[in-house]
Amino acid sequence: MHCFITQHSAPLIRRGGSGKSGFTLIELLVSMTFLVILMLVVTQVIGIVQRTWVRSNSRVSQFREARTAFDVISRTLSQATLNTYWENEFDPLRSSLGQQVNRAKNYIRQSELQFISGPTSQVLAAASGKAGSYPGHAVFFQAPLGVTRLTVATNAQMANTENMVNLLCGRGYFVEWGDDRPYRPPFLNDLNTVPPRQRLRLMEYSPTAEMNRIYDSTLRPLVDRQVGTNNGKRWFNEGNTAALSSVVQDQEKVATRAFTRPVAENILALVISPQLETTGNTSSAPYSIAPQYLYDSTLVTNPGAKASSTNPQGTQHLLPPILKVTMIALDEKSGEFLSRSENNTMRGEVLTAVAGKFQNAAEFTTDLDGTPEQPGVLEALLLEKKLNYRVFTTTIALKQARWSF
Repeated sequence: MHCFITQHSAPLIRRGGSGKSGFTLIELLVSMTFLVILMLVVTQVIGIVQRTWVRSNSRVSQFREARTAFDVISRTLSQATLNTYWENEFDPLRSSLGQQVNRAKNYIRQSELQFISGPTSQVLAAASGKAGSYPGHAVFFQAPLGVTRLTVATNAQMANTENMVNLLCGRGYFVEWGDDRPYRPPFLNDLNTVPPRQRLRLMEYSPTAEMNRIYDSTLRPLVDRQVGTNNGKRWFNEGNTAALSSVVQDQEKVATRAFTRPVAENILALVISPQLETTGNTSSAPYSIAPQYLYDSTLVTNPGAKASSTNPQGTQHLLPPILKVTMIALDEKSGEFLSRSENNTMRGEVLTAVAGKFQNAAEFTTDLDGTPEQPGVLEALLLEKKLNYRVFTTTIALKQARWSF
């Protein structure tokens, strides 16, 4: 008998190839770590982009009101006029038959209108000694804006203003610190539950053409053309259309419309510098006609300026050729922060700093702009107090200024 022994080999285990494979726990942990890191980076990038967009959008929206107000000032100031004309200047010769006989010897400029700008505490009588409540500068002038009342008080009929587009209107701009009681609805004042909003506001003085008192015999800047009795500042400081007494009230009506109202909030200061055109001329500084910022068209020589030896009338009855207009605006958050009662000391410090600056036109850069190495005094203070601000500046050429004669 034969025995056959069959030897069976062990089955081969194939690794790889068509065999199924999986991730180990370590591989999964590493993958999850990278995924978490990637998500964190993406989240941070999205957060940075979102914060940047919100900040930029907020910055644009916060200063939109200030930008609009600045455009209004620039556009209105560019239309300022004095309507200057020429008149004979006489020398008395003799008296004949009870009448004075004169001889014309020269032509002199004359105007019944006035352009005046400078520190508000010096321009507005009621703001004298209150520079902290009226920081910066004020400007008052006449422009052919043609704004009239739409009703006639006698018969309440509509007035035809179609062809009255060039009627003279008085205009003025200044910054004031105060609350909003006169501007808000009466029921809020009656409830006494909503506290008034304290803010720095840009105010506009805008009487209609028929309420313009520049030609009032008792208020006109020059009563006697020869003697030159100066009643300047009275047409916007006195009477029922005074800039600080005719403030808008909550109960006003069309027939009792007030002429001073806010046009923008959170305006820290308005600075106006009358200047000369000095292209190619280095003998005089551009601000030499108003070195102390104060410019009054009824004066022969403005405070601090040198009298002209060749022009006896100086700058009298002339508009400044150029106005450098600067407006400093705060954002709403900074304005609200500055108005809090617990920040009265800080607000007083800031307003005192503004009131103490912009008195000398030669120091404008030192007061505000500064240099790349050293910021201006006011700019440094605002940065120190962490107040967000923006400076608007433009140069306006006044077309009515006639300096060649």
